[in-house]
Amino acid sequence: MSVDLVLQNIISPPILFFALGVLATLLNSDLKIPDAAGAAIAVFVLISIGLRAGVSVNQVGVGAVALPALLAVITGILLAILVYSVFTGIVRLDKANAASLAGHYGAVSSITLALSLVYLDNIGASFEQFVPALYPFMDIAALITAVVLGRIGGAGQNGKNKTELRLIYEAIVSKPSLLLLGGFIIGFANGAEGTEAIMPFYALIFPGVLTLFMLDVGLLAGSRLPGLLAVDKKVFAVGLILPAVHGLIAVILATVIGLSPGGATIFAALAAGASYISAPSVMRTAIPKANPSLSLAMALGLVFPFNVTVGIPLYYQAAQLVSMLFTR
Repeated sequence: MSVDLVLQNIISPPILFFALGVLATLLNSDLKIPDAAGAAIAVFVLISIGLRAGVSVNQVGVGAVALPALLAVITGILLAILVYSVFTGIVRLDKANAASLAGHYGAVSSITLALSLVYLDNIGASFEQFVPALYPFMDIAALITAVVLGRIGGAGQNGKNKTELRLIYEAIVSKPSLLLLGGFIIGFANGAEGTEAIMPFYALIFPGVLTLFMLDVGLLAGSRLPGLLAVDKKVFAVGLILPAVHGLIAVILATVIGLSPGGATIFAALAAGASYISAPSVMRTAIPKANPSLSLAMALGLVFPFNVTVGIPLYYQAAQLVSMLFTR
């Protein structure tokens, strides 16, 4: 892996704003992003991603997205099963927390997705614009699989379980999924011509708004760092290795179906991220016996920093290598 690409990524504005947020929390600063402002920033970022993906699908046709969407569903299912199996079989973690971690690790991190797009734009790498639209397919598949695994293991039996259909509904209408899907549908329905008047607004200020988003995430991640101190060493080690494993698996699968190295990198970012928005609400309801602090600490304090500093450049380098191997 190119050290220059990693260093370039680490000192990029979004990552440094993330570090600033973490540092502010560790120094007990009074720096805060108002909840309303943080919510507005998240809405902007997610709609921007959805719009771009929708316009792209409008241009290439739905048929071009069918196979990647199917692969996203299969990947989400496989990753949730992998995480659950590793934590129960190798780490010997209880089934409730293993299922919760499977949901968090299998589901998608919207901010990791956004940063993968910025990274590729910064290095001038091309990619299929529709790949971010695969977010809800992988996210929902992973969450439902994790819930089913938890219930099979007896982790969700408390007499108040919601049906799988209700959980699917909640996953779809969660903020990141709804905004991405909504933006996607609007972009797809209008195409490049119909969105020409509004796209400059979303495209031009997206990088700047993303830095504010990263500052907010840094503040949140910093607050979760103390939780890592209580994490078992084996859980910590496996939790750090899994994102890279997920990313590399995703790179290979994406390349097999014909995605470019840039597209495979975004697909890897979808697979390697750990959700801290949709997963906590779903898993807390479905697996009440699990410790939500463990999953959130791992997602925000471990997986996210790894992906945004080293992971995304690693996935791009791996995608280039795998692509060369497949084209020989």
